[in-house]
Amino acid sequence: MNTNSKKAILLNKKDNVVTILSPICKGESIEIVYNGEVVNKLIVLDDVEVYHKIALVPIEAGEHIYKYGEVIGKATQFIKVGQHVHIHNIESARRNR
Repeated sequence: MNTNSKKAILLNKKDNVVTILSPICKGESIEIVYNGEVVNKLIVLDDVEVYHKIALVPIEAGEHIYKYGEVIGKATQFIKVGQHVHIHNIESARRNR
């Protein structure tokens, strides 16, 4: 694994988002790590702060957002692979409880 490359961690195989492990700029390539191994690579579509999320797969409006293998929210609009996933395009699962 290239130690200079940007990385994101997949916390559960069920997740449709990954967590960024260092700040990243739009257009940069990122390696997706699961259990210490690179399982995927993608291009990030937005500037993203450390510990924020990006979409691993296309996510339709109304679809659940999975992190830790659990629903953490619902997409409020279509989210592309590599797009920043945050309060501007998801609604918290807690909001409806």
